[in-house]
Amino acid sequence: MTPTLPPLPAVEAPWLDRLAHDLRGPLAPLQTASYLLQRDDLDPLRRQELLAMVERQTRRLGSMLDELNDWVRAAQQRLLGPREHCEPAVLLDYALVGSGLAGTAVDEDGNIAIVDGDPQRLTQLLRALLDYAGNRGNPPVLSLRSGDGRVRIEVRVPGPPPDAAQLQALLLQPQAEPFDEGLGLRLLIARAIAQAHGGDLEAIVEDDRLRLRCELPLADPPPAAT
Repeated sequence: MTPTLPPLPAVEAPWLDRLAHDLRGPLAPLQTASYLLQRDDLDPLRRQELLAMVERQTRRLGSMLDELNDWVRAAQQRLLGPREHCEPAVLLDYALVGSGLAGTAVDEDGNIAIVDGDPQRLTQLLRALLDYAGNRGNPPVLSLRSGDGRVRIEVRVPGPPPDAAQLQALLLQPQAEPFDEGLGLRLLIARAIAQAHGGDLEAIVEDDRLRLRCELPLADPPPAAT
């Protein structure tokens, strides 16, 4: 049974104003490109540049809409798809490849942890953490530990940590300056994914470093053979 989640943070009117502004952002260059691409005298090199820009801005707009859709699904507590037994270590490898961080070392305890979850959503959660950390210039420091019925995945973010106010808002409010040119909801959605699995995601500062720490319950072991 999917656990009942705490309500997501309320989105205030100023953020809705920014949402409309951000969604219009990709439209202006797309409209300009559409106009220019109709010209018969357009230089071939310029045409290729415009087509590349159309692809980039279309992809950005699609990501924004996916982000908004996930936020709505999380608010309605219907974020998860089919669940299965999966290994967080394997999902972390998938997320590292998707984030362009393949080969980054992970400090593991050697245990084979298994969780009962939606592998697509859990990979999305890990991608959000890695993309946020990877945007700081240096690769993050990663660890994976299991015990006491839970698995803990920690991403230590390079660079100076946020101040107290920024830390408090990091997983509770949309980011004013998104790290990925998105809508600033990805970390909030990541936390909703963790909570939908009966776990949680927290942001803490230790040793003068921001740590994004995700904990998930381990799957129940199969019943012993009789």
